Amino acid sequence: MSLSTVTPHSFAPMSTRRIVDCYALETKYAFLRAMRNPGFAVPTLAFPVLFYLLIGFIFGAFKSQDPNVPFFLFCGFATMAAMTPGMFGFGIGFALEREQGFFRYKRAVPMPPFASLSASMAMSAVSTAIAVALMAIAALALGAVQLSLLQMLIVIAIMTLGSIPFCAIGLWIGSLTSGRAAPAITNVVYLVLLYFSGLFIPLPEGIRAVVMASPAFYLDQLALAGIGAQNFIIGSPLNHIAVLLGITVLFLGLTARRIERVG
Repeated sequence: MSLSTVTPHSFAPMSTRRIVDCYALETKYAFLRAMRNPGFAVPTLAFPVLFYLLIGFIFGAFKSQDPNVPFFLFCGFATMAAMTPGMFGFGIGFALEREQGFFRYKRAVPMPPFASLSASMAMSAVSTAIAVALMAIAALALGAVQLSLLQMLIVIAIMTLGSIPFCAIGLWIGSLTSGRAAPAITNVVYLVLLYFSGLFIPLPEGIRAVVMASPAFYLDQLALAGIGAQNFIIGSPLNHIAVLLGITVLFLGLTARRIERVG
């Protein structure tokens, strides 16, 4: 038989059920892989609540006469918890996958093209929800902040969805950097966004407007609006949502363009 007579195999398209199963399995294993890595799981789940309790007790924020201060502190650290999984999971993890050729392998296997990306984002969102829930449980148990069940669920929902823009930023960082450089660059970007958002300390008057450049500021404002901490709310929640959506689209677009150029 000559090669010319060999016809390529035809593959039937995947059924909807198989596609859903692929997404579900990829999400499951992405979460298990992350939770089995202490270098990711501990900073993601434990550090936000530990820092929250440490700052609250040492600086006396839990005993402030202003009832809005505990809300401000809680939302600030909840925002920190939302930033961490996406930026480090994508910023470092995606850079390593690219460098090791694992990303090319994923693109070559017969699986839905967005399964890996959506699984990693779902893992970041679930990690955020767990971290914020742990903070809320600790705060309520110690009487550090007065939150109703509805308010707690609102903050968890806001932070879970709010982790997606930071996934997009982390993905962009991971598409630009090597595996060795990714941890340092991600840490620098993370700390800059955290500090210049004004989440924990007021910025000097001369540079206070710089908070408008940090997506963490807008997410924090949404959380404060969700629990009714009126003294700290700046601007409209709809504007904050629009900014976060714009940041997500922008950095996903930059990442897609980068991947198309260099793979």
